[in-house]
Amino acid sequence: MTGNHLCQLASDFQGGIPAGGILGEMKIDGWRMLYFRGRDGQPRLWTRGGMPIEGAAHILYRCRLLESAAGQPLFIDGEYQVDGSLAATKAWCERGWRQGGDRGLFHAFDCLTYIEWLDGVSERPQHARKAMLKDMVAQVEQDASLAWEWREGSHGRDGEESPLIVTPDFWLFDAGDVLDMAHRVWADGGEGLMLKDADAPYMRNRNASWLKVKHENAHKWGMAA
Repeated sequence: MTGNHLCQLASDFQGGIPAGGILGEMKIDGWRMLYFRGRDGQPRLWTRGGMPIEGAAHILYRCRLLESAAGQPLFIDGEYQVDGSLAATKAWCERGWRQGGDRGLFHAFDCLTYIEWLDGVSERPQHARKAMLKDMVAQVEQDASLAWEWREGSHGRDGEESPLIVTPDFWLFDAGDVLDMAHRVWADGGEGLMLKDADAPYMRNRNASWLKVKHENAHKWGMAA
């Protein structure tokens, strides 16, 4: 075990990136959402602090379909967002779900086997894990029998769009690319960027393989906010 965390956590970007570049993703302003099986063996959605997330059965169902495609228990990591904002997500998770129904989208960005997660580390590199996640999502979306199957109790209310979205990624070659992309995101009202070492393993701790680029931390790397 690499630490007491349930998931990998990011360090603050300080201005430097590996030679050859780094993988980038838009930072979603929501709640961290984790899919894995609890001590009772039942799959659930959790916060990074280990609290169950309610009111998202449509997402849980989709995660279980991905697990079926993989043929083994999974750990799926991502960000949960309701109505496009942190405030709406927080309100739903804390009390809104009690009114009934399911809401929100799961922006999944990483995946490993449940056994790897229990070990606390996956030696498979970031790019291979992301490729596995994309492949499983594609398998589920292309399976006609699954596409037409309603989630039990939903009566078709889930609609045609999947509530699980693989977070798009792009390649940033140097610090200049990072600065340029960060400015674009902030100009559009976004929170920032996630930078990930494409060759690094997944470790259940806070480390420099993942870096967060946020507007309020811009002074740390010599750029005015």
